[in-house]
Amino acid sequence: MTELTPPERFVIETPENIRFGYDVADIGSRFLALAIDTLIQGIIYIVLFFSLVILVNTLTDIDLPRPVNDALAIGVVVVLFIIQFGYFMFFEIILNGQTPGKRVFGLRVIKDNGYPLAPLDSVIRNLIRIIDFLPFAYGVGLVTMFLNARAKRLGDFAANSIVVKMRRQVRLQDLQPGSAAPAASAPLGMTQLNTQDIALLESFFQREKTLTNRDALALQLAQRLAVKMGVPANAAPRNAAEANAFLRAALDAARRTRV
Repeated sequence: MTELTPPERFVIETPENIRFGYDVADIGSRFLALAIDTLIQGIIYIVLFFSLVILVNTLTDIDLPRPVNDALAIGVVVVLFIIQFGYFMFFEIILNGQTPGKRVFGLRVIKDNGYPLAPLDSVIRNLIRIIDFLPFAYGVGLVTMFLNARAKRLGDFAANSIVVKMRRQVRLQDLQPGSAAPAASAPLGMTQLNTQDIALLESFFQREKTLTNRDALALQLAQRLAVKMGVPANAAPRNAAEANAFLRAALDAARRTRV
């Protein structure tokens, strides 16, 4: 189940009552990110233009057959299409929902259910960009974004995606305490966890880079699993560092049992 409270917040609640919270990217930051991406595309176009000038000058004295000339013209059109729309697909796929412009402003595209954007999703949302761009300068897309609380354009609706703001994340190694805490060791009571619990652990570490409330969520999840595993209250995780160590140890233990 998902909810949006207030409009600039996007909250996902799993069947286990775990809440994932995100800040919805505003229209201004999205267009600033687009401006940077457009600038990069412009540089690519300039390089392509001078490359074509050199190629044309080279082929001027060569009498090429008409089919070859037609193929070259079609090739240029295909390359222009790839630069215009493939640029966004390429970077969103390799950068996990980000383009260089989005990365500068801390934005990321994710699925409506909180999962990372899949390659097919990126292809869909960026092909629909052709319609969003109409009649010019993203007119359709801009109007659509103003008409819904999550600032989604048509491509986002088609791909079930949303653009969110990413907060600066603390790395797990930075959270490790100086001395070993009881909860950092391999947890006992692993047999009390079912496949759904293990899947939730896997999902947490899969999504951790996109979570704006990662530490609070880690502590909530760790304490809930500790109770289910029968961990004594004085040994249960009490802070984010212990929670992260506990969850990592639990996941590692679960993976070892499957080997």
